[in-house]
Order: sequence, then C-alpha cells, then structure tokens
Amino acid sequence: MPEHPTVVIGSAGRRLYLVDWFRDAFAALGLDGRVVVTENDPTSSAASYGDVARQLPRYTDPAYGLALLDLVDEMRPRLFVSVNDYELMHLHVHTDLAQQLRHRGVLVPGVSSEWQRGCADKLQMARLLDEIGVRTPLTLRGGDQDGLAELAGRVDEVVVKHRFGSGSSGLALVPAGAALAAVANAVRTAPVTGGRAPTADDVVVQPRLTGVEHGVDIVGDLHVPGALSAVLARSKLRMRAGETDKAVTVDSGPFRRNAALIARAAGLTGLIDVDMFLGADGEASVIDINPRFGGGYPFVHLAGSDVPRYCIASAFGVTIDDGWRDYEPGVISAKYEGVRVTARAGVASLVAR
Repeated sequence: MPEHPTVVIGSAGRRLYLVDWFRDAFAALGLDGRVVVTENDPTSSAASYGDVARQLPRYTDPAYGLALLDLVDEMRPRLFVSVNDYELMHLHVHTDLAQQLRHRGVLVPGVSSEWQRGCADKLQMARLLDEIGVRTPLTLRGGDQDGLAELAGRVDEVVVKHRFGSGSSGLALVPAGAALAAVANAVRTAPVTGGRAPTADDVVVQPRLTGVEHGVDIVGDLHVPGALSAVLARSKLRMRAGETDKAVTVDSGPFRRNAALIARAAGLTGLIDVDMFLGADGEASVIDINPRFGGGYPFVHLAGSDVPRYCIASAFGVTIDDGWRDYEPGVISAKYEGVRVTARAGVASLVAR
C-alpha cells in the first residue's frame, strides 16, 4: 500500500460531488487517501476542490501529455478517472497516453479504442450495437436524402442531433417531413474534426422512440476487461441542459442483457453511462453511450450504490462485500444549484487575458 493512496480525477468541472464521494470512499475503507483534481482552468468549480489541485494544459496542447505523465510520476496514483469526453478521446484514441499510464501501474477505466470512437460517433455507435445484437434506433446520415424520405413515409417524428456531439448537442425533435430543414439548422453548429466545414453528414437522424427514457450505469471489473460487475438504473423525470435533472431509481432487470453484451464487446473497465428507452414490450433500446461517470450517476449513489468505493477498493486491493452495488428502487432525487469562490482577483485577471 502506498504511503498516500491517490486517485486523480481529470476535468472534474462542476462535479464536486464526485470528489466528495471518492474522499468518502477512502474514509470508509480506512485509507489515508487523497483526491487529486486536474483542470486546465484554475478557476473552474472543481479546480481547487481536491486535496491536491494541479493545472494541466488543455488536452489539445502538445504539452498536455508530458505534463500528465510528470504528474503521475510525482503523485503515483493507482487510478485516473476523467469525466470529459474529449479528454478521453485524446487518452484512448488520438494518443497512447492511456497505455502509458497503465504501464506506470495506473488503472485507467474505459472502453476499447474502437468503442471509444463509437461513443464519439453516433453513426458508428449504431453499427457497433447492431453487430452485437443490442436494439438501437435506425440511424441515418443527415445527407442521406433518400433514406430520410423513406423514413418520413414510416414515422411521424424524428430526432435530429449532431453526429459527433456530446450530451444533447444539436438535439431537435421534429415532424419527419421537416427533417431536412432541421438537419440544415443543426449543421451550423455541428462539431467536426480536422478544421473542415461541417456538412449534413455531421448530423444524424433517428426515428423518435416510444417508451420511457432511462439512464443506466454499466460497471465493469477494473482488472478484467469485459467482466460485468453491476447494472444501476433510473428513470429520467426531467432534463436540463442535456443532463438528467430529476430521476427515480428503478430495477435494473430490463437492462442487464444489453449491459452484459456491451461490457463484453467494449472491453469495459469501470463505469459507463448509457441512455436507453424501455418500450411497452419490455425491451430496451440504446440511444447513447458516455464512456465515463455521467450526470445520472448521483441518482443511484444517493439511493445506496457506491461505485467510488468499489473503484478505490479494487484499485488498492481492499476486499469489500457486494453491498456497494445495492440501491433502493423508487428513490426520487433532484439536482440543485450551488456556488463557491474559485479564485481571487490575481488569478482571475490572468485567466481573463
């Protein structure tokens, strides 16, 4: 056991509760641990909230990789958890940083490079899910005019969203006959790579699903990729800015088949946040996957589950029972606003320049 058991949370942003819950996990396990928070903005909500705060260059900065490795060599964490989609792409796909961290003895939860790409590309994600037998809505490129015309003859409403967006980027629910106009509108703000101009193919269109939308956390073994450890579910009651704002915990039974198939195919370690619609026939369809702690995890944590405790125990070789995965169905929780001082005038003036 290291002298100061350490976990690093990258790009924690507004998720101060996650820092608290990892601290609580150390305390519950009797470990004198520390939570290091890394941010590129020293005035963000979480930047100064960790036991140790470190400013790193933005993930797009060429200096980011060396700075991250230097931090790891200094702090010697056993676990690195990022909650930023784009930082995860940089770690797992655009560079070999995730592997370099693992070679240093750091657990870096996530999915395979192929599935990480799929999580960032909604068209590719639909193909990956189809291949493993997980139900998902038909997903068309916004530029597929013949496909959109055929779809309009079968459904009344469609969902339009950015192909490479995060959260609810570009989301619009429109009559099927208005899909082309909605695609044209979404193209204006569509994120792309390589500095090119966005096109209609950077937008996807899907039929609107019926049923109830759920958020499901799929938790994989930290040491055995693809081995399923837990499935945690809640029904979404209200959304705000692309994130679940109010939810009620529910039994995870209807989602376990999909969870097992995804965990195995993706080589999952740690937690991913999956959005599913539960139809009247009892079958669940996957509409999105976020390969990280998502905004819906707090609802199952407050109902009794404790994934941070599982992660800390697994990372540092502490034996715990299976109670960490248990939660009470029927618990309704809602988010609320909070605010804290993150810097004084000297630092703030530097950031503003």
